[in-house]
Amino acid sequence: MTFPFDTLKFKKKLTGVGIPVAHADGMTEAVRDSFEHLATKTDLHLLESKLLHSQGVMKNDLIKWMVGLSFIQMGLCLSVVLSFHGS
Repeated sequence: MTFPFDTLKFKKKLTGVGIPVAHADGMTEAVRDSFEHLATKTDLHLLESKLLHSQGVMKNDLIKWMVGLSFIQMGLCLSVVLSFHGS
């Protein structure tokens, strides 16, 4: 997305405070180029939706692992209790 930036006005302000024209040109170009890579609200909303989806998937995976490990732990405890009870 392009951002409205008045390069001529910016350059005049720089040269008005004593910055040489060549430096003002370079700084104006650098600032203009940096505005080309700004994130828009649409970009941020897209990123937010991706992060929320990823968070939901990770939550579901964590629940699956916790339930599975709980069954394994119960099985191990039960086998230890039964092995001592049977002796």
